[in-house]
Amino acid sequence: MPRPRMVIAAVVALGAVATAGAGAVGVAQAHGPAPTTPSRHAEPTPVPARPAPARADRAARSTEVAPLARLSPPDVVVGLPRQIAADRLQRLRRQPGVSAVAVLDPGQLHIRGRTLHAIGVDAGEVRGFTPSLTARSDVLWQSVARGELTVTYAKSRPLRHRLGRTVTVRGSHHHLVQVRMGAFASVGLGNAQAVVDHADARLLGLHVGRRIVISAPQLSIGAVEAMVHRILGRRAQIHGARPETVDQSVMSDYARATIPSSYLALYRAAATTCAGLPWTVLAAIGAVETGHGVDTRTSSKGAVGPMQFLPSTFAAYGIDGGGDGFVDIRDPADAVYSAARYLCLSGGGRGGQALYDAIWAYNHADWYVREVLAYAVAYS
Repeated sequence: MPRPRMVIAAVVALGAVATAGAGAVGVAQAHGPAPTTPSRHAEPTPVPARPAPARADRAARSTEVAPLARLSPPDVVVGLPRQIAADRLQRLRRQPGVSAVAVLDPGQLHIRGRTLHAIGVDAGEVRGFTPSLTARSDVLWQSVARGELTVTYAKSRPLRHRLGRTVTVRGSHHHLVQVRMGAFASVGLGNAQAVVDHADARLLGLHVGRRIVISAPQLSIGAVEAMVHRILGRRAQIHGARPETVDQSVMSDYARATIPSSYLALYRAAATTCAGLPWTVLAAIGAVETGHGVDTRTSSKGAVGPMQFLPSTFAAYGIDGGGDGFVDIRDPADAVYSAARYLCLSGGGRGGQALYDAIWAYNHADWYVREVLAYAVAYS
């Protein structure tokens, strides 16, 4: 059955939809009981005042963010029973094999009736742990440092019309902060669905310094676990964050029957260039876009080729998948390998929510992500 062909929305530098400019950030807490009208039968009972967000000037904040020194894909995420002590943090950073450590403030935020898992961060410290397109966006991290909120693509749908506007965010103990909705992005840090600056994390009552993320690519997960327990104690909870090994040979009878053999081989081979990326996701995108090369007409938006790239996007991310020395948007090998690269740069190899975000970055539509994932399941 023919499938609608979609356009890959170019996401230059960000891998996010970011806005810049001035706005307001504020905090509100209960200020004591409100006055009540006395009853003839009883003494008046004080009624707590509803917290009212107060504004503070974001312009007072520095937007300077440390430049990206290197990408540091996370290997483990560590949950702590209390705030990490400065001396233990420094000791951890000095361990052989540890290339980077970032401190996170985990907790929950509530925006317009929806709950998001959030982290408070130092923008310059954490950016290298995020997917490449996100990490390289100075605009995005300056937005975070300025006191604006970033939300993952997977949770952006009900908030899209609020982008660039100020929203009231409720944290722990009913702490209220007025935050400008600064960006949507692929965050790729465990279950984090929203990112704020450390200062706003404190205002919102998030758990300061209760989570760390470690990059130690030369060490085994077991070695990292032993090191963390030695320095931070046995109560530290360690979760592996490396991409899971994907068996690219697993496929359903439906996949064998409906995917042309030449494309099937390309999807499986291209997926191996991105650790953790299932070949079935590439195949699913190929199915939704052009029916595996059956309908490669240029779309009304100008998307071209079997994986429906915009020429501007392909110019930035296209690679020579066929090894013939040319990069051609209409060549199936070049298109499929380039799609694998783009998904990987958006965090597609990290699985879970990050995979959802990577597919959304490929085409900004929730129905599209759901259809791609449904095909991927059918192929696996």
